[in-house]
Amino acid sequence: MTANRPSVAIALSATAVAEKGFCIGCGACTVSNGSAKIDFNEYGELTVKMNSASAAQSMAVDKVCPFSTSAPSESVLAEAEFAKLPGISRGEEVGFYSGLYAAYSHKHRSAGSSGGIATWLLGKLLDTNKVDKVIAVGRTADGDRFFDFKVISNSEELSTTATSFYYPVSYDRILKYVLENPGRYAITGVPCFHKALRQLKREHPLLRERIVYQIGIVCGQMKSALYLEYLTRRSGMERVAEDACFRRKNPLARADEYYFEASATSQDGEHFVKRIGNREIGANWGMGLFKPKACDFCDDVFAETADIAIMDAWLPKYVTDGLGTSLVVTRSAEINDILETARESELWAERVDEQSVMESQRGGLNHRRAGLRYRLALAAGTAVPSKRVLPHKNFGVFFKLEQKLRERLRRKSREAMLAQVHGGELGLKTYDAQMTLTLQMYRWLYRIKSRLGKSIDYRNEFRLDA
Repeated sequence: MTANRPSVAIALSATAVAEKGFCIGCGACTVSNGSAKIDFNEYGELTVKMNSASAAQSMAVDKVCPFSTSAPSESVLAEAEFAKLPGISRGEEVGFYSGLYAAYSHKHRSAGSSGGIATWLLGKLLDTNKVDKVIAVGRTADGDRFFDFKVISNSEELSTTATSFYYPVSYDRILKYVLENPGRYAITGVPCFHKALRQLKREHPLLRERIVYQIGIVCGQMKSALYLEYLTRRSGMERVAEDACFRRKNPLARADEYYFEASATSQDGEHFVKRIGNREIGANWGMGLFKPKACDFCDDVFAETADIAIMDAWLPKYVTDGLGTSLVVTRSAEINDILETARESELWAERVDEQSVMESQRGGLNHRRAGLRYRLALAAGTAVPSKRVLPHKNFGVFFKLEQKLRERLRRKSREAMLAQVHGGELGLKTYDAQMTLTLQMYRWLYRIKSRLGKSIDYRNEFRLDA
């Protein structure tokens, strides 16, 4: 099924998705094909290794892979799930919604990445017995994955999952757990993971019965495991980190000024922490360092298939508050009611409009809608995931250069960090030497744009074509 995707050109099976580097490692395929295995590649990205599969298994995997051309689009899945709900609206950029809010949890805000809404909601679902367990990302005891999805049955344990984790994770092990352990679950995830899960629930009634809430985390991009290695070294840590926090808040600063922290134990048994501010890292988020290729072929900014989407409130009104604020898109009427009931007690919340939600994620929309059109045009004649936007090259020269430099930075960063790790030296000398020129080119482009005032509003390109 490829309806509602105008950019389909060449069929892309799940096997081809993996072979061509578009696998995001979500793990949905492991449910439909027991021989499929999710593991790290040499660049620290979780990807699938497709072993022997019958024709029926291959077809089943193609249906659930979020980047296969055989899978239904986010629009198709969201339409089936939300279109008939009472009081539902549909926005050009944000998709279906029951309510739009700026909010934070009085109890969970300080530990969360933004307003602590995801942690509050998961705890609320547990404490009111709407679910038996919740699934969220946190530090794990697994030797091969520093962070991964974990099962939590007590709301007090949610503090270990309260922040953001810029590290590759997968549903593979957790879906196996859900299938083997009866109960009602709420599960968190980024947009492409929820797309895969929504389709899996169509194909596997037991998953639909057990996973009753899908909590969407708006995602600018995923990162490889090399990103954790990079930040650890950039912070000055000369040992393997035992724990890490990617978003440690500074209440006295702005919400978009935060710290990365890595902790370890010295040879003398002393626990110590290394910290570096996100403005000191030497690269900004938009550069796309250590980003998987799949993220450049995703058009779902607002987790359109999830029951709720939660994101940072990157708006002037809220960003000056270093404690953080979330923007929330509710789709499930039940979740919207839970939030409304808590507004006067557990939460601070105010309604916002579609424009505010869109503006908060303008950077993501620029890259995943406007920029995607250009990347699809450049990829004409090759097999790439089918998307809901039409390819074209009618963009300004600075925009085109920016897209090309981001792709170069993405590829170069993984190669440079791999060389650094394989070289056996501490620090980032090799990485910095290999990255300097491309980073300088990117910064030069931004300086020129700033001086010339060459900023074009591409909002018309944000809207889906199907």
